[in-house]
Amino acid sequence: MIPLKIGDLEIPSRASMDLDMHYEQIGGETILRTLSGAGIKQMTWKKLRISIQGSGWSAPGLQGIDTTLQHDVACIIPRAVTADASRQATLPEARRSDTNAEPWAVAILQNGGAVNTGMTLVGNLATADAVPGAVLYQVLYFPLVTCWVNRPTESGVRGDATYSWELICEEV
Repeated sequence: MIPLKIGDLEIPSRASMDLDMHYEQIGGETILRTLSGAGIKQMTWKKLRISIQGSGWSAPGLQGIDTTLQHDVACIIPRAVTADASRQATLPEARRSDTNAEPWAVAILQNGGAVNTGMTLVGNLATADAVPGAVLYQVLYFPLVTCWVNRPTESGVRGDATYSWELICEEV
């Protein structure tokens, strides 16, 4: 199991036994309308917002996060890129590469099943090994995103001896 890291702070497993991580694309976009009513999409920028909610048996130690600085958020919930017909997918440069956090490939079978398959990674280009009966390939990775981290919220329930916390992080 890989740890969640916010900058130099590693969240203890006991503080993140139950963890939800939500990825949301944010950005300046709108649909403008012409005189005839036809839509024109206008986009100026897009970034990633990561919402993390965790709970566990110990406090996470989030007061150690300096919210006046940017931090690398080493995520623990993977994202996937669907490969093209050549079983190739281009991964983002912003991904974890530490031990046990390397990208991996999955072949999706016609019956809906999924099997892990080998993969070659050259730079950011991943090529999944062929699997008989596969109709689709995905390459999964753990994001590593430079973010502004909002002030965390924390709470605890004494009777249950549990702690809950939340962090909102927005890509720089």
